[in-house]
Amino acid sequence: MNEEFLHFLWQHKFYKQGLFSTTSGQAMEVIHPGLLNTNAGPDFFNAKIKLDGVLWAGNVEIHHKASDWYMHNHHLDPLYDNVVLHVVVHSDDEVFSNKGRNIPAWEMEIPEGTVREYDKMLKSKGWVPCQGMIESLSDFELASWMERMLVEKLEKKVEAIENLLETTKNAWQEVLFIVLSRNFGFGLNGEPFERLARQTPWKIIARNSDSPEKLEALFLGQAGFLDGLVYDDSYISLLHREYNVIRHKYHLEPVPAHNWKFLRLRPGNFPTIRLVQLAALIARSPFLFDHLLHCKYLKEVRSLFFSEPRSYWHNHYRPCVPAPAKSKKLGKQAIDLIVINTVVPILFAYGKLRGQEYFKNLAIDWLNELPAEKNSIVNGWGKPGLEIKAASAADSQGLVYLKKMYCDQRKCLSCRIGHKVVSQNSVRF
Repeated sequence: MNEEFLHFLWQHKFYKQGLFSTTSGQAMEVIHPGLLNTNAGPDFFNAKIKLDGVLWAGNVEIHHKASDWYMHNHHLDPLYDNVVLHVVVHSDDEVFSNKGRNIPAWEMEIPEGTVREYDKMLKSKGWVPCQGMIESLSDFELASWMERMLVEKLEKKVEAIENLLETTKNAWQEVLFIVLSRNFGFGLNGEPFERLARQTPWKIIARNSDSPEKLEALFLGQAGFLDGLVYDDSYISLLHREYNVIRHKYHLEPVPAHNWKFLRLRPGNFPTIRLVQLAALIARSPFLFDHLLHCKYLKEVRSLFFSEPRSYWHNHYRPCVPAPAKSKKLGKQAIDLIVINTVVPILFAYGKLRGQEYFKNLAIDWLNELPAEKNSIVNGWGKPGLEIKAASAADSQGLVYLKKMYCDQRKCLSCRIGHKVVSQNSVRF
């Protein structure tokens, strides 16, 4: 029974109800439990407690045993001088403040059902801790929590984008390029893609955006894919020459080729293909961020990403290695993933940081229009005992975030679903 659980019980009044009295016999009434403090100091601030009919406003500290007060050296800490109530499960000692004041104590009685359900969740070996326990959760409760998870995830993306804006001196186009590049790695190659974007100044890319060949040369060269080749291929020989001119002119440092991963990737997902697709996109829309701000409909956004590399790549997946002819256009599913992971967070961040709700709402509207992602986490929510389906990308984004940030970390008490499982077994008189 950890202190996080005790905080949860106190905050939501999930203890046995009745006429309360302190360990010294004072009549006690909880008017307000206070506000949970996640920083240094007492567990709850600004609580209101009546003791023998007198209203006390102050802080509350919670421990499993009263003697933990001394174990944590609260008796030496002035931050605890304003504690008006010490909430404990076992009162094994009297406690005093730094100034020598006796702190009233109350033994909190916890319903057995609440402890049992919480313990069951903690020890669960299910795909998520509450698997098989959430049949009473209404569709409305689930939908509102998934929406909350989506917003929380986007808020975290805003923090990362805000950090990028600081390093780029508020250059939104450059930030978009860095985020977009990472997501062109589609997970496995995300890190080297982002490294390439950070090592290749946007101003150099912009200056060469009028030439698809120069951008292909720049991206493939910066990725280290033009080194060590036998140049009997005229197109790759051209790219090699173009890259050497740009590299020496701007003193560029390429990403070592060994950072890129090809193993177990389909040829269409090779980083060489993703790089030339990115080059084609930038050549077609060098002012991509400005274009996105003027989009009102999802179909307009998708159309911005319909691009195709130079004809050479029609029958190549790697430089100088011929392959059967196949279009290398960016596919619809790939475009939707880029909208989900790049466009939506950027637009949401722009709206939040500029104080323009229109862009935040538009970003979420587009997610609600997009089909749900297909991955192992989204599929997992459909398991027996859960049977939760994602109707849109907004749902799938919320479910993925919920699994990673709450379920996997056993933060059940901070989750509305876990809260429901525990609270429905609390005895309240």
